[in-house]
Amino acid sequence: MTPALIFLVQALVVVALPIVVLRFSRLKGVVPLVVIQIIVGIALGPSLFGRLAPEYYQLFLNQAALAPLSGIGSLAVLVFGLITGLHLNPETFRGNGRATSIVAVASVVMPAGLGCIVGYWILARHPGELASGISPAEFAAAVGICTGVTALPVLGAVLREMDLLGSRIGHLALGIAGINDAALWILLGVLLTAVAGHGAGGTGVIISLVLLPVYLVIMTRIVRRLLGWLVTCRMQNGEVQERALAVVGAMTIASALATEAMGLHYILGAFVAGIVTPEHLRKPLLDRLQVMTVALLMPFFFMLTGLRTLIDPASSAFLEIFVAATAVAVVGKVGGSAITARLTGESWPTALGLGALLQTKGLMEVIVLTILLDAGIISANVFAALILMAVVSTALAMPLARMMLAPRTRRQSAEPTALPGRQVWSEIDG
Repeated sequence: MTPALIFLVQALVVVALPIVVLRFSRLKGVVPLVVIQIIVGIALGPSLFGRLAPEYYQLFLNQAALAPLSGIGSLAVLVFGLITGLHLNPETFRGNGRATSIVAVASVVMPAGLGCIVGYWILARHPGELASGISPAEFAAAVGICTGVTALPVLGAVLREMDLLGSRIGHLALGIAGINDAALWILLGVLLTAVAGHGAGGTGVIISLVLLPVYLVIMTRIVRRLLGWLVTCRMQNGEVQERALAVVGAMTIASALATEAMGLHYILGAFVAGIVTPEHLRKPLLDRLQVMTVALLMPFFFMLTGLRTLIDPASSAFLEIFVAATAVAVVGKVGGSAITARLTGESWPTALGLGALLQTKGLMEVIVLTILLDAGIISANVFAALILMAVVSTALAMPLARMMLAPRTRRQSAEPTALPGRQVWSEIDG
């Protein structure tokens, strides 16, 4: 078979198979598409396809055949970082004030703190999972970051499928997830800077600490204004055209290049590029980028991730890590968010539903885990266990949220929606 034919077969399977599985599994409306895409990516790897059909696995997924996919996967991650930053619109934080901030802090601290404890527990049980040159504190911090993740774009997709976009609980969840994402990338940046400093004899940390503030000032003070002017003057009828999109792409790549040169991951630069984008450009850019990226580009990244994920159910270490990480991720995120939301005045159904929604991980978790694996901070076994944790946590988000919000929904369905002379407006969270 020619390389082009192999690539086209790969592309067809990667893009179409998740849609087919979602259609015939009757899971539509139960789990988001991203969960199916991740599962398909894992299934195409050595965990399933490599065992069931090793000859075809070697034919279609050998190193030479994967070379074209690697570039597409890197581009997908770059654009996804930009999209994530674009979702952090300051408007989502307004109107919820104190409750948003308090619940957001709890939704990060509780699962991340429990995750750090689990990280130390993993090393106590399985010291061989600690890579050379990585300290126990860095490993524990990595596990904590992974258990504390909330994937903002996936949350948006879940809210759309549950018809909660525009509702109060939807705005609250997006605002909290936005703060969560920002905290995640800050913590990940600090961790990567510390690990990069080991390889440079400590000078890497100093260089990053000096250059990072300069980079952020340039992005927020100069690039933001320049980008707004360059893109706006190239827009037509409020839509981002080809030249304007090229300007945004060039700025994103330049920002990613800067963070990669500082010893951080290039997705951090793409994420910052999305954050500094002027507010009036965010929706037009998301309209042009999001659907194409998630539907056509990210599945290639999932495929490459699946090829690196070897799930061995017979491994006691794998099972222990998976169970412990999943337990603290779900309990920490749901419990920490729900209890704090209840203390700030929310009803129990709303508080628990909010906690369930915030445990979505999906794309973001896969990217974070890939970064940590590439940096040598976690082992392949821990990577596989946490990938499965991300799939389970994200798959549980929608059904758990429906169950938690059911009492409120039933009560509202029994209430009249219109009275003579006036109209009564109600939301799912009151």
